Formats: sequence, structure tokens, C-alpha cells
Amino acid sequence: MSEVTMTHPELPDQPITVAEESVPHYQASGWELAEQAPPTTTQPKARRRRQTGDES
Repeated sequence: MSEVTMTHPELPDQPITVAEESVPHYQASGWELAEQAPPTTTQPKARRRRQTGDES
């Protein structure tokens, strides 16, 4: 099953990923095929180091 990214003119900052066979359904409600898929890789959040021993 192939997936595509779609955007809505009223929600430009909220792209969605849908199954390719669902495209006609979404297009009927105003969604459009996105020109470029949003990046799927994100940077992991910085993690705090655990305190080791009694360093007070």
C-alpha cells in the first residue's frame, strides 16, 4: 500500500499522509496532493544527564 501526502488550503501547516486509494475521497473535500512530502526525520530531544553519586 502506497501513501501520499496531502494539504488543505485552509490548513497549510498541517499536512496529512493517506493511503493512495483514498486520494479521491480527500480531494472531494478540498485536500490537494502536496508538492513535497514533509521531512520525516526529527532530531531527538536533548536528554539530561543523571546525577551520579553525591556531588552536593
